[in-house]
Amino acid sequence: MASRKSRYNNPSAGILILTRELDGKKQVLLQHRGQTEMLANVWDCISGHVEAQETVRQAMVREVYEELGIQIQADDLEFVGLTHLRVDDETTYYNIYLTSNRFVGTPQIMETDKHDDLKWVNLSDLPAMADEIVQNRYHAIQHLGQPPFYSEEGFA
Repeated sequence: MASRKSRYNNPSAGILILTRELDGKKQVLLQHRGQTEMLANVWDCISGHVEAQETVRQAMVREVYEELGIQIQADDLEFVGLTHLRVDDETTYYNIYLTSNRFVGTPQIMETDKHDDLKWVNLSDLPAMADEIVQNRYHAIQHLGQPPFYSEEGFA
């Protein structure tokens, strides 16, 4: 029996590169993923799946509150880029990267079953951590302040 090709089934996630200025240096907030099913034991940005009823900006507002307990405004989010990932023979995935330096509250780990550490890192110190950060997130962080990017991963 021939298999039916799945159409219009392309999952997406919003990835927020949250930044701040401290002592004249730009920093990015990273959270360490613990023993999670996906992307275990690496540093990551704030991220989450975009639900069917929401925009990527709405998803980031929700995820930031769920993961860090802080508030952001959708209008304060700027587009950084897009990565199209090939997960396997039947699945592709879109990561939409946004950034903001505006938030209310003090970030803290709210989902202790997913994250086990949280830290602000100077952008100048990130290359030393490059192997510890989810690579497409690291790539996106490197594009802050530049024109938006588009990349493809896992395709022949």
